[in-house]
This record gives sequence, structure tokens and C-alpha cells, in this order.
Amino acid sequence: MAVYKLKHRDSWIARLMGPNGRTISKTFTRKTDAVRWEAEQLAARERGELIDPRYGRVTLRVYFDEWSQRQIWELGTQRAMDLAVRTCSFSDAQLGKIRRSHVEAWVKQMATDLAPGTVKTRFNNVRNVLRAAVRDRMIASDPSEGIQLPRQRRRETAMEIPTLEEVARLLDAASNDFRVYLGLCAFAGLRLGEAAAVRVGDIDFLRRTLRVRRQVQRAGGPNVEIRAPKYGSERDIFLPNDLLKELSAYIARKELTGQPEPGSTARIVPGSVL
Repeated sequence: MAVYKLKHRDSWIARLMGPNGRTISKTFTRKTDAVRWEAEQLAARERGELIDPRYGRVTLRVYFDEWSQRQIWELGTQRAMDLAVRTCSFSDAQLGKIRRSHVEAWVKQMATDLAPGTVKTRFNNVRNVLRAAVRDRMIASDPSEGIQLPRQRRRETAMEIPTLEEVARLLDAASNDFRVYLGLCAFAGLRLGEAAAVRVGDIDFLRRTLRVRRQVQRAGGPNVEIRAPKYGSERDIFLPNDLLKELSAYIARKELTGQPEPGSTARIVPGSVL
């Protein structure tokens, strides 16, 4: 641990023992700057916060590719994370050189083309990567801390719920197959993917309930996958009489059963709706 003047050069180098017994050094043109840096690093080492600057030479994209392999994500989450990092303006920058100004410029750039909710989602996804880099001791702090995001509209003003008359007109205009799908969304409160994954065996006509245990999710191109609902949202839902009658008539008309053939999804709603 010392500050030395380099021979044949008008500069100073500060050295100290870093994590894992490795020597950390940095060169300065002024001795006072070298001494100050050494003192800061020694204080950080005492607090257990000293980071080897060589770790920060890894780019954000390279770190994400390695870190993401260790995460337990659904396919949709993986795609959202990939998109956020791939489109991030500093994805090819070294972790140790990413500054708050880089993040602010990226957020402002997104705000010119994307909705506030989309900006927030992509920002949070990249921020999760930066926070992981802090926990992995690749960098000392998160440069995205405290960044201001575009203001989002209040939920009650951003969302317009259709009236009963509007829903009725949609149902009247829908085909027989799609009418059931709309009914599950409108009167059972199912998400689009959940409604598309309903099976006959999920419906208990005696108790007038529906078991929500799966959803349909896109898997690239025309392909879809059946998987558990997001965020552990399995639940039982009470069904109104009119919806039960609609489901009963549809099941009878299509001659569907509650015992699907092996390898069959046996969904009520045709796969073409998603």
C-alpha cells in the first residue's frame, strides 16, 4: 500500500491489496489525487465494499448473458429481459464505466418513442441486471439509482372499462366460438391467456366455479405453450348463471368432454384466438 512516482514519467501510481489478494492500482498525474484515491479505497476495504476494477471491464451485455443463465425465469420474462438489455444504449459499455448520465440519456431517448409504462418496464429490467452486478461485486454502486422516469397516467384515467351495453354488442357480433372466449374475459375476469387455456374439467357446474390453473402463452411464431398462470395466480372463480349456460350450451354443441385424449390440450376456446 503506497503511492509511487513513476520513473521517466510525470505521473503517480497508487497501489493497495484488493479482494482475493490481488493488487489494485491506478495512475494519476497529481500526487494529491493518487493519495486521495488510495485513502478512499482503504476506507472501502474496511467497510467490505472494495471492488476490483478489473471486474468492471466486463460489458453489460456480456455480464447479462452469464447472469441470466442462472435465473429461474418464465419464457416471457426471459424475452423481456433480453429485449431491454439488447435495446439499451449502453449495453456494450463496460460495467465500471456506466454512469448515471448514460442511464438518464437512455430513459429520455425511450420516452420519445415508447409509452411511460414500457419505459418503466425496460428500465426496471436493466436495473435488475445492474443491481445483480452490485451484489456480485462487479461494480460498487448502481448507476440507475434515483433516475426519474416519465410520469404514468393514473390507472383510473388510463383504463376504460366497457359498459354492459358495449359488452353485449361485442357478444352479439362475435362468432359462436369467440363468444365464449369474450364471456370468460368479461364475466369471469380472466386474462386473455387464461381464458384461452380453460378446459372442460376446470368447470364445476354444481358449485358454479371455475378453476384457473394454466394459461396459454406465445412461444415464438404461431406456436403456443400451456403453462401455470403468472405470479402464482391460480384461483377459483365464481361463475354467473348466464355464463354457465353459455358454457354448457357451447360444450354440448362441440361435444367436448372433461377427459382429454393423451397429448391433447382439450381447450374450450380454439387456439386461433391467440
